[in-house]
Amino acid sequence: MVTDFVDALRQCLKDGGYARRQDEVERGGTFLVGYAGRLFRIDDDYQVVEPVDGFDACGCGQQIALGALYASSSSPPRERLEMALNAAERFSAGVRGPFHFETLSLAG
Repeated sequence: MVTDFVDALRQCLKDGGYARRQDEVERGGTFLVGYAGRLFRIDDDYQVVEPVDGFDACGCGQQIALGALYASSSSPPRERLEMALNAAERFSAGVRGPFHFETLSLAG
């Protein structure tokens, strides 16, 4: 994740005109990536974090979503995501639906 994926990500963001460069520092965005049953947060400086608790959130509704994810630990994964997004939408002015879920499977 920290080598191949981040290198490809940086190139993709540059090619798409999304990467920002200021004061000789390159920045992307902060987002979550799930791969092979593991979750990673890619920070805007391309730092890769794997959360100890197995869940994470990012953006302006991060703290609200984290609380909902923690409180719903015994619920099924899709239900937990819906609860976290709905809580963030309710209590953060910067979060709004509709929310779309997509699952990709790698065919061998």
